[in-house]
Amino acid sequence: MEEIFELKNVLMKQQYGIALSLVEEMEEMSRDDKINKIKSLMKILLLHLIKQEVE
Repeated sequence: MEEIFELKNVLMKQQYGIALSLVEEMEEMSRDDKINKIKSLMKILLLHLIKQEVE
C-alpha cells in the first residue's frame, strides 16, 4: 500500500519515470504478496484505531 502513496506523490510531482518504475514493481508482486501486505497494513490500521479509541 505504501507503494500506492509513493506513486501518487511522484505523479503529483510529475516524475513519470519514477512512477513507471513503481508500477513495474507493483506488477511484479504476486497476488499473495499483495494480499499479505494488505492484511499487514489492516492490522496496523486497526491497532492504531484501537489505540486512539483508548486514549
